[in-house]
Amino acid sequence: MTKLPMKAGLLAAVAALSACSCLKSPDLDVAPVAQGSKYGAGAYAGGAGAKANNADVKSMYQQQFVAGGFDRVYFDYDSAAIRSDAEATLNKFHTFAAANNVNGVTVEGHADERGTREYNLALGDRRAVSVKKYLIGLGMQPGQLTTISYGKERPAVDGHDESAWAKNRRGVLVLQ
Repeated sequence: MTKLPMKAGLLAAVAALSACSCLKSPDLDVAPVAQGSKYGAGAYAGGAGAKANNADVKSMYQQQFVAGGFDRVYFDYDSAAIRSDAEATLNKFHTFAAANNVNGVTVEGHADERGTREYNLALGDRRAVSVKKYLIGLGMQPGQLTTISYGKERPAVDGHDESAWAKNRRGVLVLQ
């Protein structure tokens, strides 16, 4: 008879622990920017507060950033920390955004192919949030920035070696 309450207690403890083990990273103290799923295609992109930029700003951004590959920053393996080489890119973007009254920016977080889908979605989210927090620290308003994680679902480079993986561990700035 005493085994039944013990099993019930053990089952309750396991249920409580599994409920607490969600994919939330410790640095996600930035308030959600849109309704819907935390991860997945389009969860945050074009959220309720997203504002479109005018065609001239988008054209300048394409010429000055996208064409030269300066619309992205890269991350180390299994990390969401902003690298020193990424700081220069983000500082340049902040200067451009301030000078051109940039309204809406989506920060995409990406990961390489290693790891599970769920793990890479969480890592991509941490990377996007890390870029967002860095830009907010420079003076951008939280309402200007939305985040989305694509995990390993949208690789920039096909390949199964370190050179390909290094290009896929990235955060990309997309003007809305």
